Formats: sequence, C-alpha cells, structure tokens
Amino acid sequence: MTRFCISDLHLCDKGPRDNFAFNGRGERFCEFLNFVGNQGGKLLILGDLFDWWQVNLSESVLCYRWLIDRLAAMQARYVIGNHDNALAKFIGASLMPAHPLLQLSTGPFEETIGGRKFAFLHGHEADPYCNSLNPGVGEITAVISGVLEDRNKGPFNAHGHAIEDEFVGTLESVLTLWRRLTFQHGRLDEMIDQVEAHRTERQADVVVYGHTHEPGRIGDRHYNTGCWCRSKDTFLCIEDDGAVSLWEWTEAGAVPFNRTLR
Repeated sequence: MTRFCISDLHLCDKGPRDNFAFNGRGERFCEFLNFVGNQGGKLLILGDLFDWWQVNLSESVLCYRWLIDRLAAMQARYVIGNHDNALAKFIGASLMPAHPLLQLSTGPFEETIGGRKFAFLHGHEADPYCNSLNPGVGEITAVISGVLEDRNKGPFNAHGHAIEDEFVGTLESVLTLWRRLTFQHGRLDEMIDQVEAHRTERQADVVVYGHTHEPGRIGDRHYNTGCWCRSKDTFLCIEDDGAVSLWEWTEAGAVPFNRTLR
C-alpha cells in the first residue's frame, strides 16, 4: 500500500489569513484525496494541518469539519505540528477529543517499509524558534503576519507572494546576516542538521518531515514533503519496497518534482 505524505495545510477560518482558502486550493486538494483513494493509498499528514497560531481553534475546526470528516474516513494518520500543538498534550490521554481523526493523531514515529526504517516528524522539533508548547518567537511572528494579512484582505499580495513569507523573510535576512557575521550556520542548514540528527538518533534509514514549506531531498535519506499553503502543492510517495518519490499536484494531476535541498 503506497503511503502519501503531506504537511502544512494551515487550515484557518476561510478568512484573509487562510492560505488554503485561496486560488482554488481546496478543490485541488479534494482531487488529490480522490487520487489517493483511487490508488488505495494510506495518507500521512505530517503536521500543521491547522493553524491555531493565526485563528480561533473552534472556528477553524467548524469551518473545515467536512474535510476533517473526510480525512478521518480515510484513516489518515495525523502528526501534530507546531501550529496545531494545542492538541499535543492530548495524545494518548483520556481527555482526547472524540473525533476519529484526533484519535489518529500522534507525535513523531517510525515505521519499517520495504526493509528501510522511516522516521516521520513535522520538523519543528528541530527549530528552536518553534519547538516549545508555550508561545514564543515563532508564534509572535505568525500573529503579526496574520494582522498584515488582514490589512491586505488576503494572504497573498498582488504578485502572488505570501504576505507571511515577505514579513518572515525580512526577519530571516537579518538573522542570516547576523549568523554569517558570527560564523554560524544559516537557520535552514541548522534545521536540516537537527533533522538529520533525529534520523541518526532513531537509527532510521530515511527521515520525512515538513515545516519549512520547502520540498526536496538530500540523497535517498532525507525528504521534505513541502506544503499546501504556498504556490506549489507537493507530496511524497513511499512504495511498499521503500522507494521514495516527490510529486507536485497540478491541474493536470500528479507530476514529478525533483529538487535537492543541498
């Protein structure tokens, strides 16, 4: 059974902060789910299904109840990310909400497929700005981005660029300059190194994650699924023999997506 791995939908409340609600993405995602179902595949959601750093939790759940129900009916496995970490402490607890999808939620886990051990996580675990359950720098920047999106009346500017990326990108440029001046790794390189450390610690052959919104691979051991909240909608396929491939979902369906991270 083929595993289809996705991450970072960032479902909000269909308002100006909701990237998923713009540019026909919801319709494309339903077509993708039809594709997964027709293939008899297993869906793995590797974090940030919701974005509760940007909007009210209950409102976003009610807005997307139809999609949550569908994912539950598909028996999708749901890894908790940083933007939906309000659920993190419910995992395995008797207080866990009763919806079937939430019953399928989990933290990072491993699975052996085709004789290869895969480590699955969201990726924020390797990001010092986002790995705390308590509000921190990452959540503060998400809130400010949301205010800017409200003023813009949508999450994308006239050129199709994400408002959040432009704001966070400015901060990242300053941080990158500081790191270079102090002879440190760039933030993305640091996260990649920490994700690789997670793979080594778990004694896994392959690591699969999301979080950075940057799809790609390093050799045949390190894969990022990308996201469904920016300009490209990408996903990962893992076959029963352990073979891994990256794809983009387009109006024409699934097309190969080849990109290296290093």
